Amino acid sequence: MSKIITSILAFVCIVFLVTLGFFYIQEGSFEAAGARMDAVLTDLPEDAARAASDTADSANEVIEDIADGPDDENR
Repeated sequence: MSKIITSILAFVCIVFLVTLGFFYIQEGSFEAAGARMDAVLTDLPEDAARAASDTADSANEVIEDIADGPDDENR
């Protein structure tokens, strides 16, 4: 169990460092890269909630389409 938690933590750290490095290359300084990371992390909950809502809406549409039966009227 501890190996799984350690692997997840290591993955999160690596993603964070790669993202910070990417922003550093784009912005040119760690100060600007950190500010951009703050902005991205601030918007992350709203973006994740919007994506989850869109996914749920799409899933509901598919479920309703399946529940309606076949669309082909010739059967």
